[in-house]
Amino acid sequence: MILDPSSSRALREREHIDTSFLREYFSKSADVLVHDLEGGDKEANQPVTIIYCEAVTDTKQLNQTALPGLTALFEEYPEPTVQNIERNRHLPLSLLPKNTLLRDLTVKVYSGSLIIYFQKQNAFFSLDIAALPARTPEEPTTEPSIKGPQDGFTEELTTNTGLLRKRLRTQSLCVEHFTAGRRGENKIGLFYIEDIINEDILQEIRKYLSKIDTDAIVGTSYIESIVANKKNAFFPLSDYTGRPDFAVDALLKGKFAVIVDGIPMAILAPVTIITLFTSPEDENTSSYVVAMQKILRVLGLLISMLLPGFYVALTSFNLEQIPLPLLATISNSRHGLPFPIQMEAFIMLFLFEIFNEAGRRLPKTVGQTVTVVGGLIIGDSAIRAGITSPTIIVAVAIATVATYTLVNQSLTGTVSQFRLCILLVSSIMGMFGFLVSVIGLVFYLAYLESYGVPYLSPFSPFHKKDIMQALINRPSGSSNQRAETFQPKDNTSKGE
Repeated sequence: MILDPSSSRALREREHIDTSFLREYFSKSADVLVHDLEGGDKEANQPVTIIYCEAVTDTKQLNQTALPGLTALFEEYPEPTVQNIERNRHLPLSLLPKNTLLRDLTVKVYSGSLIIYFQKQNAFFSLDIAALPARTPEEPTTEPSIKGPQDGFTEELTTNTGLLRKRLRTQSLCVEHFTAGRRGENKIGLFYIEDIINEDILQEIRKYLSKIDTDAIVGTSYIESIVANKKNAFFPLSDYTGRPDFAVDALLKGKFAVIVDGIPMAILAPVTIITLFTSPEDENTSSYVVAMQKILRVLGLLISMLLPGFYVALTSFNLEQIPLPLLATISNSRHGLPFPIQMEAFIMLFLFEIFNEAGRRLPKTVGQTVTVVGGLIIGDSAIRAGITSPTIIVAVAIATVATYTLVNQSLTGTVSQFRLCILLVSSIMGMFGFLVSVIGLVFYLAYLESYGVPYLSPFSPFHKKDIMQALINRPSGSSNQRAETFQPKDNTSKGE
């Protein structure tokens, strides 16, 4: 028999939960053990049932702490009452409430707790002796550190909380826990600095997290969509990181972080388009170098998104705008080709996307080889076979390589989609279509908001001071003011 703790049958049977019911309830879980014990002396026999999941329970603590403590409890109280058990000095037991008994019992068992059922008292108590699978903090593979710290978030929410607490030893760093998932019972941590974050932003994210309704959270995309609260937004409205130092930097700017137990990432919000160009290593690099790098990242975004469409519009409809030497080179390279330039661009973009996807899915060493060698061989072969021209390969290759300057990988997928859309419109309408696409893109970005923060801020609305802070990343503590973009309570950055 398998009963959902929230089912109507389970609700009816909560009043009659006993050992036989528990054995039947957990009969399909071979890793859940139910043992009957006897406590007290011969005159005052006290039958006890213990339930635990051996896969996530520390059996060493069970044998060395829990069972001896239970024996000591009966030696002190041969016929204990519920109050005696709850206040005993041998084991820190927690009484399970009767109104949610079956649900709480199920969650506790599969979380690694030991459940002790005192049959005569008809009371269930839990003892936390969990030994969940965990790993030590390591450097995130997606965000390598050169000069910064080498630790990273793990799948354990408690460990991740400790990594943040180690860096912010203040009571103003607040942690709120939410539980989501009818089956997964996933624990979610909301982190923020109380005297910095805007209260409206905080209330909004609390509302979203409290309304999560799903079976279980198994990946970051679902929680990102909850945090963003815009299902149809093409651009990412939240950031992510596996590095605690980057998460702390975001909290100090007035953002919040959401960490789900089982996922080694922190989701950060609110964000703007310019904050998505910020790398965790920026804080450990010279401000002037960071300024140059951010300019290159912005140019990389524009080139990767606009170059193929601009090239096709220019060479297909506006040849008079091309200098004669370049026009002659393009004409010679296209001599005898069977496809129009629009078709060439789509073919090459399609091939580059295939290589990119293959490189991601294969093992790291093999994937890099496939991407590089495959691109070189297919590109050279396509030219020799007369399918495409060298100039279109150069344009598409530059656009693809420029994508790798982006920090946020969610933004990379968005750029690929918009690149195809702009190329399609430019192929049909020429330079006019290209300009219409660019203007439409700007209007769409101006429409987006992340928790009331304009996506194009600090450019629109214009904040001169925030622009300088966004482009020139000064070391922490060198600036006296926080950026106004996220509307923090405390505008100063001196902790006053």
